[in-house]
Amino acid sequence: MRIFLLILGTLSALLITAQLVMGQLILSGQAEWIKRHQHSGYLTVVVALVYIVLSLVAIASAPRREKV
Repeated sequence: MRIFLLILGTLSALLITAQLVMGQLILSGQAEWIKRHQHSGYLTVVVALVYIVLSLVAIASAPRREKV
């Protein structure tokens, strides 16, 4: 599960960066990027939410260490 979370986290970071780049392209006058930005935005939200939920599940199910 750890490898899967690392891959999902990396994918989330790449998608968020792509959103930023596409947003800048739209602001610079390339209006044809609007639909791509919208659809990849939906994908970004889904991937990020899945990553957050799975990360929280992994944290909650991790064995606890006793302090001495």
